[in-house]
Amino acid sequence: MVGKNGDKSGTVVRGFNVWFGAVFVAIALAGVGVVSRYALLSPLIDGLAAAFVVMPPVLGGLWLVPLVRAGPMPLRWHLLIGAALGLGATSLLMLLLGLAGILQRPVWVGIMLVLAAAGAVRLRTLLGSVLEPKVAEARAAPANPASMRYLWLVAAPFLSLALLAASNAPGFIWQEEGYGYDVLEYHLQMPKEYFHAGRIEYAPHNVYANFPANVEMFYLLGMVLLDDDIDIGTTANMVHLILGILTVYAAWVIGRDWSALAGVVCAVMMATAGWLCYLCGLAYVENGMLFFGVAATGILLRRRPLTSHDTARTEVRGSPVASGVILAGVIAGFACGCKYTALPMIAFPLAVAVFLLPGVSTRRRFANGALFTIAVILALAPWLIKNQLMTGNPVFPLANTSLQGATLGWGEEETQRWNRGHSVSPEERSVSARVIAFWRHVPGDTYQRFGPALFLLALGGLAWRKRDRTDWSLLAILLVQLGVWLFATHLYARFAVVLLIPLALLVGRAVRDGGALRLGIIVALIVVGCAWNLAFAAKLHRDESPGGAPASLIYEGRLNGYEYFDVVNNRLPQDAKLLLVGDARAFYFKRRTDYCVVFNRNPFVQVVKVARSDREIVEWLDDRGYTHVLVNW
Repeated sequence: MVGKNGDKSGTVVRGFNVWFGAVFVAIALAGVGVVSRYALLSPLIDGLAAAFVVMPPVLGGLWLVPLVRAGPMPLRWHLLIGAALGLGATSLLMLLLGLAGILQRPVWVGIMLVLAAAGAVRLRTLLGSVLEPKVAEARAAPANPASMRYLWLVAAPFLSLALLAASNAPGFIWQEEGYGYDVLEYHLQMPKEYFHAGRIEYAPHNVYANFPANVEMFYLLGMVLLDDDIDIGTTANMVHLILGILTVYAAWVIGRDWSALAGVVCAVMMATAGWLCYLCGLAYVENGMLFFGVAATGILLRRRPLTSHDTARTEVRGSPVASGVILAGVIAGFACGCKYTALPMIAFPLAVAVFLLPGVSTRRRFANGALFTIAVILALAPWLIKNQLMTGNPVFPLANTSLQGATLGWGEEETQRWNRGHSVSPEERSVSARVIAFWRHVPGDTYQRFGPALFLLALGGLAWRKRDRTDWSLLAILLVQLGVWLFATHLYARFAVVLLIPLALLVGRAVRDGGALRLGIIVALIVVGCAWNLAFAAKLHRDESPGGAPASLIYEGRLNGYEYFDVVNNRLPQDAKLLLVGDARAFYFKRRTDYCVVFNRNPFVQVVKVARSDREIVEWLDDRGYTHVLVNW
């Protein structure tokens, strides 16, 4: 295939990228196979299943891109914006149809097939229409040594570790996370309950069901598409892993606007942070939040000048800045729909960045800020409305002291218990104690899930180059995130993961220009830093990861300490009804199991408190049809 005027350069570059990508994936899979042949099956089986859940919305979202009037842009930006809009819209569609009780498998298989087919048609059109601009852009991009593309290879071992982590069914890894307690308590348990109920409904026993759940909607979608509720756990891990890969892709897209090397560096710094491969072993929501957060950040940065003030003035006047601000707000709202902490740690810092848009009057800055805020709220609104209708508090259980949401299983006592459980301990309330906690959880993290090179190159790079508004915007985002983590969270290590967004992009900014010596030093530091991160990540996997473990080991009771699963799932009568006390990890039970998370009002506990005799307790159990009580001491 030859371009116009017989030029083969664009085709050669594209072909080399395809082959290079294939080699990269082969190296990563080989790394998995060396550790565990069983784990190698999971990416091939569960990974393909996860792709069927995630990729149709990504492709279908390409049809939404023209609606945002983003203007002419390379294919990579079409794919990024399409992925963000498609995933966010599909998640909200899952919510709305789930509330209506439309969770039938034929319906959702049909929706996925339509999205995939329509997206493929749109992608083919884009490949033809943006091919020549892409080649022209490649010629005009700042030159970097072709050998720099091999920097990608330092990320291959991290993909191996991510795949190994994701190959373990929920409940097997990461002691710091209680071996995925939250996954088994609500990230997968609530989709399982919705799947069995045939609809999304209020859960008086599980307050976490009131959290926004954009990522959990894809776990529910997987259950519906695959008609499975328990063995789906590893597929859910793979869904989370794909969202991590999209996060790396988003970082590359943003950096690629600065230079080819900057794109590689942004992506590599994101991919080699220990947090990313760590999170891929958990069916959590952080990778989805990071993807939407990076995408929203990139859209705002794309509106900033890359060269002179004159270029900035022309760019702002000639491009739909308001559309870009609204689009960034919508996608930031999708991030907030993954996790409430994204409101102060992604949406708020980006709102600050909106005020730094160049070549804009003060009045326009406030207008842009208002547009961004409205867009965030509108994208989050379906979850807020759901909570308002079910509990009387749109952000339930947050701010419940003021908003006074109350419903079945919740009251003033539960609100106080929630506030106590999510407050900083008295010994960590001083500024000095908070700073020490930051050092312990971020730069001095035992597992080095950020790594020193990320901070050194991101912040040190600001000192050895001329800075512009993009640099100051990223630094402002970083400082706001840091301030929020220090003074508005209970100082949990995982909440700081959003710092990866500005840090990885700032490292990419450091390699935009400069002599060969400076670039060589930076690249050398990147390689050394990645080796440092890999050593800690590999040790953590060696200490805690079994290298691929199926869910059946737990639900069949074949592990020491989990024998009760065999009793409950296989030996109790078919009509048995179980009450679980002292535990909320109900995910692996194959029969109806009633439970309460620690923050909800527990009817059984209330009865025990007021009962005058054991007989009254037994009568209460009989009246509700319970045949067995399982107490996890």
